[in-house]
Amino acid sequence: MQRRSLIRAARLAVSLLGVRLGLPWFRVTTPARAASMMDQGSMQEMMAPENREAMRTGMALFASHADVRRVVTDLPDGVHAVTTSADPKVATLIQAHVAEMYARLDSGNAFPYPMSASVPMLFENSTRYQRKLMALPDGIGVTETSTDPTMIKVIQSHAREITGFVREGMPAMMRGMMR
Repeated sequence: MQRRSLIRAARLAVSLLGVRLGLPWFRVTTPARAASMMDQGSMQEMMAPENREAMRTGMALFASHADVRRVVTDLPDGVHAVTTSADPKVATLIQAHVAEMYARLDSGNAFPYPMSASVPMLFENSTRYQRKLMALPDGIGVTETSTDPTMIKVIQSHAREITGFVREGMPAMMRGMMR
């Protein structure tokens, strides 16, 4: 599918989804803005061969969001989040996704994610906060903390963003893309 056709199809799908779900706040981007996003390279970079597996995992999680449970506790210096699923396949996806993102953070191998305001900040400042990962039988527990007040806000914002993805699935992701 050519880029213009893909953009039109995505825009139409988002519009229909917003109308169908009765979401008056669901902003649809203009074709010029969508083309601009594509021209910036964010989308192409995100779909590069080295990012495809992470994209597949992420999309599978979006498709399974109703099977995911998430509890986030704000801490004075960050967050503690537990993300689980009763479905063993979804639990494995959660573990794989978080482990891969943490490995990328540790190696400086940023994951291009234009749908998120917090992910680029986390990658750009990966040495300014601490991450602790704990595999659970049905998912994952993470604790992210910092002594930097700005990073604490970014960490907490990211936790809320992920919680929105779990609660709403693709509409939350698309809303981030349309910003």
